[in-house]
Amino acid sequence: MDSARLLRAVLSPSIIARHIIKSFSLGSVEFRLSMQALERAEYAFGVRQAIYLASKLQRDRVSVVEFGVGTGNGLKLMEHYASELGRKYGIAVEVYGFDLGTGLPPAEDYRDMPYIWKPGDYRMEADHLQSRLKSAKLILGEVRETVPRFVQGKPAPIGFISFDLDYYSSTVSAFQLFDSPDEIFLPRVVCYFDDVGSDGWALHCDYVGELRAIREFNERPGECHKLCPVHIQSPSVNYSAYWLDRLWIYHRFSHSDYNSYVRGTNISVAGRAE
Repeated sequence: MDSARLLRAVLSPSIIARHIIKSFSLGSVEFRLSMQALERAEYAFGVRQAIYLASKLQRDRVSVVEFGVGTGNGLKLMEHYASELGRKYGIAVEVYGFDLGTGLPPAEDYRDMPYIWKPGDYRMEADHLQSRLKSAKLILGEVRETVPRFVQGKPAPIGFISFDLDYYSSTVSAFQLFDSPDEIFLPRVVCYFDDVGSDGWALHCDYVGELRAIREFNERPGECHKLCPVHIQSPSVNYSAYWLDRLWIYHRFSHSDYNSYVRGTNISVAGRAE
């Protein structure tokens, strides 16, 4: 970008306004989402979409999940968005965060992309994080072990999941959640995958990491459920957002509510029902 274009961008009223709104948390979560002026907008979008679909299906509660908590900043934001949006729409939102707690384990093989991740990354201060949480539930341990126990506890139907476990192997373990009974899910679940973008150094592809886990999941025999990328029409987006390309929808075609009429729940980033 040349200096003139850079100067125009810096002086743009919309950019200045968005910076002020984000810095001082001005307005509601939905207003800030429409302006792309809040942290982890993908979490606000996913929580809101889960609440909207739950309300259309006449459910009074819904769950949202983060796989890969790390420092806990994302889980805290998810908790905040769930609280504000849940109150607004009269839906109780349960928030769950899964993490090993001791940082990344050793990589199993090349599929875990050890050229960008190393053991011990994203170590958590669990006691400190727990003291910061108001309602979110922190679930520590190997996800292959904690997910079955979580399902046995019969949480509210899941409507949004963030996957940020970094490794292929850990993501595959988290995907065992999708083998749970219908009552664990809404018929369609917004999923955010943090490690699928081309950022110039990670070099993600369909043969490693989260993208491989997604591909292999979709190649499993049967048509009862699939992970499909989201295609949001550009007119529904006020401002560009990198995270839009990291959204998938988990479609559970066999779900008893999959064919229930819910038109109006395909919500744009700008906050308009479509």
